Amino acid sequence: MDVSLQAIFPGIYVFTPGRRVHCMRQVRAEALAAELAALALHADICVAHDQDTLVIEAKWNGRAQDSTVVPGLRELDITLDGTITSLRDTIDRQVRASKAGDPLAVSGASLLQILFPLGAAAVTNATYPDEAAEVERILTELKQPKWASLVMEFGLTRMIVHITDLATEYRKLLDTPADGLKFLAVKEARAKGQNLMLQAMAMIAGRHPSESDADRAGRQALMGPILRQNDAIGQYLKARRSVPDVNPETGEEILPAVPSANAPT
Repeated sequence: MDVSLQAIFPGIYVFTPGRRVHCMRQVRAEALAAELAALALHADICVAHDQDTLVIEAKWNGRAQDSTVVPGLRELDITLDGTITSLRDTIDRQVRASKAGDPLAVSGASLLQILFPLGAAAVTNATYPDEAAEVERILTELKQPKWASLVMEFGLTRMIVHITDLATEYRKLLDTPADGLKFLAVKEARAKGQNLMLQAMAMIAGRHPSESDADRAGRQALMGPILRQNDAIGQYLKARRSVPDVNPETGEEILPAVPSANAPT
């Protein structure tokens, strides 16, 4: 039985650190107004942690976008991008070429949605570290036993082996940065920030546990900032678009720059 906070709050998406900082500042204000000192203190901890996470991400992304820091990464990225796109296209062609109602085609369509919920471009246009994480997620999914027959019938085995080799080398290059910062530190900071926010939600639910009007109003006031950001993230995901971060101070969305044809992904 999974009793993790993520399992207890399954409808909460993974927030970007800027979104967490912005909403937890609002939670803190509501907690102070309700004289909930422990929750206000916890919100301060959340904000402080994700302010540090923003610094770590900025340092990592600044380094990760400069392919001169890691010799060979740019060339490997181009190869990996093409192979990932070929994987997506191969599955799609197999699905489209199948008879209507073919169980394998139905499974293939489901697999495509799992592997590429925002399309292949969302993977290939991501920053180096985020692309590495996405490719590793894709490989983990493909290697699950439930897809074994589909992988064989669709002829994906050699492609998966090739992508695995590329991903291993990609990760090796990323995890040996000149400045000593490893992507593991970025992942851990992101995960801790998300967990701290979920802890705040658990504290709020514990303070207002019933379905009485008073408790419902209390939850709405204290969880409202988090739920509003969650709704905004959900709209992006439903539209199959990447979720931008927000300015922690103003809450305004920070739209990513459109990469040029020669810019590193």
